[in-house]
Amino acid sequence: MLETFSIDEVIRQIKMGEKSIEDISQYLPCHLHINSLQDFSLLEADRKIIQFFDLPLDEINQQGIGLLEETVHATDLENAIQLTGNYLQNKEELSHVSFLQRVKFKTISKEQLYYTRGKIIDENRILNISVPIQDLELYNHQVLNLYDNSFFIKLNIHKFNLLTKRELDICKYLCYGNSLAQNAIDLGISTHTIKNHKINIYKKLEVNNFFDFYNFCSKFKLTNS
Repeated sequence: MLETFSIDEVIRQIKMGEKSIEDISQYLPCHLHINSLQDFSLLEADRKIIQFFDLPLDEINQQGIGLLEETVHATDLENAIQLTGNYLQNKEELSHVSFLQRVKFKTISKEQLYYTRGKIIDENRILNISVPIQDLELYNHQVLNLYDNSFFIKLNIHKFNLLTKRELDICKYLCYGNSLAQNAIDLGISTHTIKNHKINIYKKLEVNNFFDFYNFCSKFKLTNS
């Protein structure tokens, strides 16, 4: 019954009382959960998720958003809530909301990665279908790297945009880790000039040491590597 994988069909079955979340989850390769539209807390979930939490459903309900804050990566939870809020404000134009989540259950040693798609059931609830992709180890590693980089870039693009074209070029030389004197020779400028450039660049990027500077540059592909 592949057609049942449609989130619209799942919602229809739930609203019509034809099937429960547990009934549907038995033949879908994913996890189903219903979250509150008021605070994003977990209201219902299939048996697999409840087993991961190792808590009865009523206790999961009582802990509310606090339980998700302990389980879902903080940045990912914030992103999911923001995207859901945007979806609610623009639901006439958007058919659903989707996001990635890194989750650490106490019952599982490894951090899990899920692709989640959500759609409104009614004014109080949203159905989320979470597909696990942690079994694809290499793909998972690459996705997590891209995901981390995208968040870093999103949070720091305003700093990057402060750099002039000349400063961007100088960043590449500073990343070599050579002395200021050697960088000055390579750039054909004085040591005093490159020192001032370095001070201004560090100030704009809000970094205090070479490690943080190099990390910033590597995320923005300024390292020539």
